[in-house]
Amino acid sequence: MIQSNVYKYLSTLLEWRECFEDEALEEEKELGMSNHKGDENVTECELPTGEPKAVQSTSSLYSLNQRLMHFANWLLEIVALGNLDAFFPAATREYAPIVEEVWKDPAIQATYKRKNELHFLPDVASYFLDRVVEISSNEYEPTETDILYAEGVNQWNGLSTLEFSLDDRGPLSDSYADKAGNPAIQTKYQLIRMNSKGLTGGFKCLGMLEDIRAIIFCISLADYDQTWVQSSGEPCNKMIVSRDLFEDVIRHPSFEDTPCVLLLNKYDAFEEKISRVPLTVCEWFADFSPVRPHHTSQTSLASHAYYYVAVKFKDLYSSVADGRKLFVFQTKALERRTVDDAFRYIREVLRWDDVKNSDAGYCSADESSYSVDMTTSPS
Repeated sequence: MIQSNVYKYLSTLLEWRECFEDEALEEEKELGMSNHKGDENVTECELPTGEPKAVQSTSSLYSLNQRLMHFANWLLEIVALGNLDAFFPAATREYAPIVEEVWKDPAIQATYKRKNELHFLPDVASYFLDRVVEISSNEYEPTETDILYAEGVNQWNGLSTLEFSLDDRGPLSDSYADKAGNPAIQTKYQLIRMNSKGLTGGFKCLGMLEDIRAIIFCISLADYDQTWVQSSGEPCNKMIVSRDLFEDVIRHPSFEDTPCVLLLNKYDAFEEKISRVPLTVCEWFADFSPVRPHHTSQTSLASHAYYYVAVKFKDLYSSVADGRKLFVFQTKALERRTVDDAFRYIREVLRWDDVKNSDAGYCSADESSYSVDMTTSPS
């Protein structure tokens, strides 16, 4: 899967390279028409009579040489016909050197520098393309990080489930030392995964779910400047798409009394991006106006922006769910500790919900010792 994905990433880059090349040549042509002897857009060659003749350039920053273009056209044709799996990964080792050459070519690197414009190119593309020869080897064994980075979820309509258990006294748990001599205490989970396309038609499939203890809704913080192409073909901001889906789910009658935990994921990518791309590029966050004291660091800006996003979701949830509390937690899903902390947090939420609903007594969310507010999340 990883080996095949390398070619999918490259084909995406090649498609956008073509767009950028056409765009550059068109701009060059228009400039040449307005300036008959443009310094950058025309060159002079000598006719047999000895007279100079202006010749328009047919290459740009995004142009590949003829040999690489031959491979690029072949690969794009394979992808367009849907035959990629018939060729790869069986042929990955054979083509790895030329893939590496294409990836390192200045035209592709110039294309990749505009990655914010490249729809459907995941952030992990460069991680794998930089190692294409190693990955293509018959001896390649994916590391744990490779597996975590792998883009392996296919499109489907409806539901898929995965059952798993976690040891409540895991090595990162505070209670591990106290329970070291006790048998493992396993909490069983059933992950029910839904594609957003499967949630159309009035969310009828949600009515089939029974005994749901909690909704765990995960959103990428780094999506605030990303675009999602909807089924109608219209582009939409990814964060707004996630917000709308979140609101539709929590409005469903099946979850009227179900606690909800919002995981705001990819905080590390968010922290790196927030200094370059303002949060206000997302229409929903247009009123974000951070106070910038002297020597404000990138980290504090990210922290302020994270708090703002969390409050926006908490306010939305409260307005829809009769003032009930939304639990928010920050994660970096490629880091073990934050994943362990997230599950511990979810267990605390469930224990608080048990106490709230028990006959023994009731305490409000703010008073409960099991209510962990987002401000206690690790930074």
